[in-house]
Amino acid sequence: GITNFRQAFPLVNPTTDHTKLEVDPRGLEVLKRIKTPLAPVVVIGPYRSGKSFLLNQLLQVPCNEGFGVGHKRDTQTKGIWIWGEPKEVLVNKQKVAVLFLDTEGFESTGKSDAYDDRIFALSAILSSVLIYNLPETVKEADIEKLSFAAELAEEFFSKVNGEEVPLTPPHLLWLIQRDFLEGKTVQQMVKAALKPVSNPDGDNSLENVNRIRKSLVQISRNSTAFGLKQPHLHRTKLCELPDKDLERDYVRQREQLKQLVTGMVVPKHIGVTVADGEGLAKLIQDTVSALNENEIPQAGSVVD
Repeated sequence: GITNFRQAFPLVNPTTDHTKLEVDPRGLEVLKRIKTPLAPVVVIGPYRSGKSFLLNQLLQVPCNEGFGVGHKRDTQTKGIWIWGEPKEVLVNKQKVAVLFLDTEGFESTGKSDAYDDRIFALSAILSSVLIYNLPETVKEADIEKLSFAAELAEEFFSKVNGEEVPLTPPHLLWLIQRDFLEGKTVQQMVKAALKPVSNPDGDNSLENVNRIRKSLVQISRNSTAFGLKQPHLHRTKLCELPDKDLERDYVRQREQLKQLVTGMVVPKHIGVTVADGEGLAKLIQDTVSALNENEIPQAGSVVD
């Protein structure tokens, strides 16, 4: 068994051909210890967008102890990793174990998109708070990816748990890193990006843009946006710098972000049941099997 839980453990690994997922017994062991209700906080986003550094900052652990931070071209995090020590918070006077999870960045080279979609959909299914970590701005492709993941999540959740058990969508936090917005707040930017586009001539591609937004209504109802300034100009040195050397604005925002995330946390429900470690471990195992057994449809064809 594991003796030191103050580290990150693999929970889901890619198969050798990097198309499907495998559950890792070490991550399951971390989960199964937790007997209280739990709330997974999962960070998703493009590779090299600072996900691992962000999680280490939220956990307040140094990089050399925390989630793997990489400045090399090949992405460091593979699959989904879980921090071994949950943080206990009180939600409505009830103890909840908050778990932090890091995911493999998408758009990295050399793997099929179906793999990214599996990781993304699994993240949406298992999270209580889903942090969508994006550098600088929200692109159309980011919205499309999220909407497709949300559709897949619903479809696969009902495959595993039966049609009558609805998926409770996670609270979604759009986190815009290296935020340079002058005058326009991050909230406004995300809101504008998700607004339906006027389409008087019934243009097909615009119709698709709007269909994507419509499918996000469910998940974005519970959404909020937050901007983080760049912590320091030398991004490669971030791990070595103490707080006093980081940008003061960044440190202030990071503390606000911690409060914000804690305030968004709710115990994870699977249908009407509040999940503990065993329950979440089972959900992950069942979902991974279902995602692996089924072909992942091409984006855009789930709803058609």
